Amino acid sequence: MNKLKILILGLILSMIAMCGCVEESKSIHIWAGKGIKNPLIAVSKDFSEKENVKINVSFIGYYQMAKLVNKTNADVVIAPKEYELFNVSTIKALEKKGLIKDCKLFIERIPVIVVRKDSSINSLSDLNGKRIAVVNQSKYHVSGGCLGIEIIKREEINATLIFTSPKNLIKAVKEGKADATIVWLDTVKKDSSLKTIPIKGYELQLYIAVINDNDAVRKYVDYLLSHKGEFEKYGWR
Repeated sequence: MNKLKILILGLILSMIAMCGCVEESKSIHIWAGKGIKNPLIAVSKDFSEKENVKINVSFIGYYQMAKLVNKTNADVVIAPKEYELFNVSTIKALEKKGLIKDCKLFIERIPVIVVRKDSSINSLSDLNGKRIAVVNQSKYHVSGGCLGIEIIKREEINATLIFTSPKNLIKAVKEGKADATIVWLDTVKKDSSLKTIPIKGYELQLYIAVINDNDAVRKYVDYLLSHKGEFEKYGWR
């Protein structure tokens, strides 16, 4: 009888342990930059409803990810491997710490020149001698807000800088206060009075890095990769 009780108790404990493992895999914690917030939330919600897996998304700066990810419960990190323009190497830093189980290229963020439709500006070199709207970084601290200034510096463009807020960059161009601005494509709304010119060589590539590997995480990563079209609707490629 004692042996039977022990056997039953062992089975019960095994079932509890198994249930615990299942529950653990039913929640996934994601770290990502704010640039992909809208499409990431939409796709994650769809996956959550289909797979009955809770998705928790924390939007955090790429510099902070590398510093803090080993102190949190992040299962997946979506970030650049290395982006020289901003001196960012989030995924590389995590690889050096031995935290990444798998890593796949996901999408690209495209920088563009925005000008009025009738403008003769068609390239970075055409910006010389022009007025370019850029973010006033002493007043506005936003992720990626230094894009325009950094490209202007890197390309040694001789232009007059019009400092304004991130929300007024394109408005300055439309109102004729600036001849052009440099922003991310996903921040530009469709407007027939404007044209966008992609800037090659400065694309920001995002990778999906798996920190805690399990079946639910693998399914989620595959789901993201198969739904890149949702991100393309927002200007990512």
